[in-house]
Amino acid sequence: MSDLARTRAETLANILYAEHDLDGAVGRARAQERSRSEDPWSHYVLGLALGMRYIGSDDPADIEGALEHLERAIRLGGENDPHAADFRQQLAGALSIRWTRALMDDPDTDPSELAGALELAREALEMTEENSPHLPVRSMQVAEFLAQGAAGPEGLTEALGLTERALAMAHPDDPRLSRFQHAHAQIMSRIASQEDAPPGMALAAENSAMRAGHLAPAYDPTQLKIFETIQTTRLLRIRSAG
Repeated sequence: MSDLARTRAETLANILYAEHDLDGAVGRARAQERSRSEDPWSHYVLGLALGMRYIGSDDPADIEGALEHLERAIRLGGENDPHAADFRQQLAGALSIRWTRALMDDPDTDPSELAGALELAREALEMTEENSPHLPVRSMQVAEFLAQGAAGPEGLTEALGLTERALAMAHPDDPRLSRFQHAHAQIMSRIASQEDAPPGMALAAENSAMRAGHLAPAYDPTQLKIFETIQTTRLLRIRSAG
């Protein structure tokens, strides 16, 4: 590990993980950013801290602050920063969180508002080396934005390919594997529900959802959502057979 990577890892751990106190984490990150205002990593860490606090607080100031500092990290770091892909991945995630909260308030929220997040996620993926352990999750991030409609209905085919790529590359012990598999099943289910769905797609979606259930740990809360997907795909399979 290089000296820069070690220093950044220590900064991240000291600010975000030293205590189970998000207010304290934000305070430590803000103090670091004020003392090193031209360091992209300090803005990145502050953006992460504010984003983490927003999930619990739902305070718009937190998510707006997270976006501001993650954008600043990207501007200061440019494309040559060793963590340039991380900056873009996290900013895409923060934009997605804001959009998801808006969707909860208004089911008609336009998915095209995710276009900026999709572009950032694509940039992060393109910056990622083929043998990187980050490749599966970054492939999934792009796929999930496409599945949400960020590029219109035609994005589902690309999303399916990306989830299959992520599943092929993910380590067998990756704790996110069931989430990847569930996303794969949900995308296949949406394709299977279309009038011109390929033959056998509903059955393949059901099989994928079943595999997601097997991969999820016992008593995992996501099991309920996976079960709902299994039921949906089973109905689609029965209808397609009729």
